[in-house]
Amino acid sequence: MLTLVEVQDFLQKAGRGEVDSSRLEPLIEKFGEECKDALRKQLTKRGDYRIRMSGLGRPLCQQQLEKQGMKQDVAYNDIMRFLMGDLVEAVAIFVLKATGVKIVDEQRQCTIDLAGQEVKGTLDVILDIDGEEKVWDIKSASPWSFSNKFSGRGGYDVIKEDDPFGYIMQGHLYAKAEDRPFGGWIVIDKSSGEWDFVQAPEDQDEDSKTYIAEAESRVKSIVNDTPFKVPFQSVPETYTVKGNKIETGNRLMPKTCTFCSFKENCWKSAEYAPKVTSKAKFKPNAWYTKLVTKEL
Repeated sequence: MLTLVEVQDFLQKAGRGEVDSSRLEPLIEKFGEECKDALRKQLTKRGDYRIRMSGLGRPLCQQQLEKQGMKQDVAYNDIMRFLMGDLVEAVAIFVLKATGVKIVDEQRQCTIDLAGQEVKGTLDVILDIDGEEKVWDIKSASPWSFSNKFSGRGGYDVIKEDDPFGYIMQGHLYAKAEDRPFGGWIVIDKSSGEWDFVQAPEDQDEDSKTYIAEAESRVKSIVNDTPFKVPFQSVPETYTVKGNKIETGNRLMPKTCTFCSFKENCWKSAEYAPKVTSKAKFKPNAWYTKLVTKEL
């Protein structure tokens, strides 16, 4: 993709000292203001619950508990992750502008009518690439996520198979609100600094209709206070011996729930403990809903 090559070329020139720094000064000032906004957003008290485009892709149960005012268990490193995500987004916008990529609009406030409700959101950026204006979302990613979820072995279809944060619905909602196609994601590896432009398919009408319809259904459930229920089930922990799967007797929290800040409400006896089936010297931790066997 030409835009990716342009970004890479600009950053390489900057590393060699071949970029006119005076040209960047206005962009640097704007970047500084965006960093201040990111700090204010993540480190100050959040307001009352409202339905947001960025949140509708998450499981309905999470949004129901948030609306109820259920206390969230937000770890200190979660705040750091959110903050770094905002800062990476600001860096991405800065680099795109410095590269000369045509930005139609950025951080645009937009609205969409869903089930009779005006739902608001803030899209990241609209780019004009080769004469086509599309809505793009900017994401920071771990090395594993960058290579396996977005770039490399990943892509739109891989994200579609496992999308606990609702990235695809979010993109289609922003695109629908702006009456433009969803371009995909501009992704930056937080560790290596690598970039990629992960494109959504050109033929996306059916996906757009499906995700908009699901968003409408969720809005109806939230507005009508549909009774809360835990839609996920714990998973038996297994390991393999000579090709045969054997259960340890433990049960693991479903993957989607591990990302949720309300997990303790639904899984009251959950334990965060060293993974029993790991053979590593220093075992990674896992969320157990039932932990009876601690060693194999």
